[in-house]
Parts: sequence; C-alpha cells; structure tokens
Amino acid sequence: MRKVQIGRLAFGEGIPKICVPLVGEGIPAIIAEMKAAFALPADLLEWRMDYFFDDPKAALPHICEEKGGYPLIATLRTAHDGGRAQLSYQAYGELLSEMLDLSYMEAIDIELSAGENIIKPLVKKAKDNQVAVILSKHDFEKTPEKMEMVKTLMKMAELGADLPKIAVMPQSRRDVLTLLEASLEADVLCGPVVAVSMGELGKISRVGGSYFGSAMTFAAGAAASAPGQLSAEDIAAILQDLSGPA
Repeated sequence: MRKVQIGRLAFGEGIPKICVPLVGEGIPAIIAEMKAAFALPADLLEWRMDYFFDDPKAALPHICEEKGGYPLIATLRTAHDGGRAQLSYQAYGELLSEMLDLSYMEAIDIELSAGENIIKPLVKKAKDNQVAVILSKHDFEKTPEKMEMVKTLMKMAELGADLPKIAVMPQSRRDVLTLLEASLEADVLCGPVVAVSMGELGKISRVGGSYFGSAMTFAAGAAASAPGQLSAEDIAAILQDLSGPA
C-alpha cells in the first residue's frame, strides 16, 4: 500500500493522523492557538489563511518558527469551497504560488474547483519545493453518488495529489455509508485519502478512517473549522479504542 510522507508523519499506516485547524485572525491569536494545540493529542496543524486578516506571506515565517516539530498544512479556503476568502481563482492561484516560494510549510491544500490551469503549476511548484499536496473538494449541500466521489478522488491523484481530500454533507445515514464506501474503494485504487462526511450525521466518518481508508481527521482546537468536528481529545480516545486491525 502506498504511503505518503508529510514532515515526520507517514499517512497510510497506523491510525488516522489528527489535524487541528488554526483559525486566528492575527499572529498573536495563531501562536496562542498553536500553544494550546501542543497540549492536545494533535499530530499536525492546518493554518486556515482565509480566517487571517494580515498578510499571510509575511506571517508564515513567524508562524513556522513557533510550530516546533508539527507539520503545517497551509490552506486558503475560498468562498467557492465554504471558506472565507473572497478571491477569484486567478488571485487564489497567485497567492498560493507566492506562499510556495517561501517553502516553509510541509503541505499545501489546493481546491480542485480552481481548475487544472491553476492546479497543475501549483502542484509542480509544490513538488519542486518538497511540499506535499492535498487536493480538496467540498460539497456543503449533498453527498454525491459513490462512483462520482471515487472518480473525483482518483482524478486528484492523477493531478499529483499526495492526499486527495473530499468532504460532503449527508442528508441521511445512507449518505454517510456512501461516503465511507467511496473512501474504502479509493484507498484501494489510489492509496490513502481524506474523506469526511460533515455535520452531526457524519461524525462517525471522523473516527472510522482506519477501517475505511481515510488517513487523516480534523479535530477542533480553539474552534471548529467545519460542521461536525469533534474535540481532539475525544477523537484521540476513540481512535485508540478502534486501533485494532482493520
């Protein structure tokens, strides 16, 4: 089975890694969140730059000085994908390219909806700078059909994603099962993925990854960054209880 390395972490082996998002609006708030995360059972951090009010390019070196050995995912989530950044995809791609020039982060999240003309140069630059790529797609309205999600995850892998990521909204328990089935099939076909069913109905997907191929789960630190996130302590306890052979 293919393994993916992000910093000191190997994805695709062991229990899913716990990622805590950082959603502070300035450097002091981000550093306070990081220090709080160090006391949590977190494996890596995600900096949600769309919550940040200052220049992320200027802030990145300062943030990385404080993160210790924790790998950092740099994420700029646009309004198209449920985030706060009101940017055209052209401006989005330009900012991510500038962030990659700094080469401080261990991984970068790129939205699939930005299109291949934006994605391909960013993936190349990330690979050239030894930055892992997470390609992501979000649907806050529904859960697509299983094979549509599998094909989406496989397309991400074809575009160079180290970790393809999909997050969808369930309308029923059957939708949650559909997401888990898609995650399991994609894991077999293209290696470790990140697959999340959001909201209250989807909470089981955040702790069942070791059985269904999802290699990372997102847990709330100071605040949640998506519907249905559990606390890092709760997720860690459940993952340990479920850590028998899948």
